[in-house]
Amino acid sequence: MAKLTIEIDPSLQKQIDRIVRDGWYADASALAVEAVRQYAEAKSHLGDSPPLLHRFAADALNASKPETALKFVSRGITLLASQEIADLVLFQKMVELKVQILLVLDRAEDAIITLEAAKDKLPNNPTIDGWLRKLKK
Repeated sequence: MAKLTIEIDPSLQKQIDRIVRDGWYADASALAVEAVRQYAEAKSHLGDSPPLLHRFAADALNASKPETALKFVSRGITLLASQEIADLVLFQKMVELKVQILLVLDRAEDAIITLEAAKDKLPNNPTIDGWLRKLKK
């Protein structure tokens, strides 16, 4: 096991002390180990980063590879939908990109289904509503 020594600012130390005092972790060391573990795990799965998946999907679509783009954007939407607190701006961008990809693939019905499913997370979103109106005409 490796040992790590870090210096942290007083405001972060107060937050750590509060978390430990509230009983979330046995001590500051346990909290630090968990934080580093979660960070390293997240960085180990870069392919499961919704922002990167969005970029990969856009790049694939620009490279005339809509099927590949669809796989990336679908994975990104799935990950965002499973998050307790999702990035709704990124979710909207992912949905719009998926709709564009589906239209390139001549799958308008699937695009409508995607938009209707997105309304669960974005019930009053004018962009999603606009896409739906346009595609249902």
